[in-house]
Amino acid sequence: MKTVILNKGKESKYMNGYPLIEEEDIYQHDTLQEGDLFHLRTSHDIYIATCYVGRQHKGLGWVLTYDESQMIHQSFFEDLFLAALEERRYYYHVDGTTAFRLFNGEGDGVGGLTIDNYNGHLLIQWYSEGIYTFRKQIIEAIKKVFNYTSIYEKTRFKHTRIASGFVTGEAPQFPIVVEENFTFYNVHLDDGPMTGIFLDQKEVRKKIRDYYSEGRQLLNLFSYTGAFSVISAHQAEQTTSVDLANRARHLTEENFGLNGIDPKSQKIFIMDTFDYYKYAERHGLMFDTIVIDPPSFARNKKKTFSVIKDYDKLIKGALPLLNKKGTLVLSTNHSMYSLKAFKNMVKQTMSQLGVEYHIDEVMGLPKDFKTHPHYKPSKYLKVIFITLMH
Repeated sequence: MKTVILNKGKESKYMNGYPLIEEEDIYQHDTLQEGDLFHLRTSHDIYIATCYVGRQHKGLGWVLTYDESQMIHQSFFEDLFLAALEERRYYYHVDGTTAFRLFNGEGDGVGGLTIDNYNGHLLIQWYSEGIYTFRKQIIEAIKKVFNYTSIYEKTRFKHTRIASGFVTGEAPQFPIVVEENFTFYNVHLDDGPMTGIFLDQKEVRKKIRDYYSEGRQLLNLFSYTGAFSVISAHQAEQTTSVDLANRARHLTEENFGLNGIDPKSQKIFIMDTFDYYKYAERHGLMFDTIVIDPPSFARNKKKTFSVIKDYDKLIKGALPLLNKKGTLVLSTNHSMYSLKAFKNMVKQTMSQLGVEYHIDEVMGLPKDFKTHPHYKPSKYLKVIFITLMH
């Protein structure tokens, strides 16, 4: 077994359960290739954990077990998958929902690996070459533990010879239709890194539908396939979806149609968000609920956007379009942007503008997206609902 020795003073961090082995904490190590197993040891040669090499998030790899005698074979993954399945039995019995996460990386014990269930079609996502080296054992363990119609995989690392695609089972025709909170969405497992719906926002979508859509004008920024708009459209006076990507229009219209909503009764703009702000102001458009859920980083021909640097500009641009006692739904999935920092940014921005508001609710990941208690970036989703006082 290969060995990695920690710098003095770093032992307690990992003995207390931190799962990502960070390069800067390492004193010395054997020659390591992606997928290699290694023992993490203190400077006094005391065993801490067995880990694998999978370079991700500035880390060398991830902890797999704290038991020195544990062998990392197919049965190891089977046991983890069985435990994950037990924690998610609930979701198999929720009326009106057929899509959820089955295994969530470090939260369930293997950083760099996720498994999602889309109405019986399972999607494996590999986040490093290192975890991909365990592909055979992991797929066999999945087949043994989970019921499925088909299994797909996506690689989330760059490699010229490793392709995403169909693995086994009965290959479906795309799109697959999934249901979530009694709302239907099209899913494409074979279309780039995204599938058509972000499963981690399921509870946020339900909250918007149940409390922030009835009789309201709803603006959905960075709308992608329109999921926030689609779930709200039956209750809302009207929804407006804005996204820069050309294909967003077609995908959003399809989702409206799936739910018996005439796409022509709703508004869809293929436009940069900041350009839309100017358009809306020129045309005197006002909204009661504005959902802001940008990517962590984006670049177009005109400019770059970073959540950490530029989110305040999104709030400043939205406020002139918000009716009295209107609501902003502020969301970010940036793993390195802490909830405390995000809240402080909101507070400072609203204070600068002299806007009185109250925080209705702060939401995070749903229970199927199990997080790691000692690794804050695993709690990456932060959603703040704020309503104006006047």
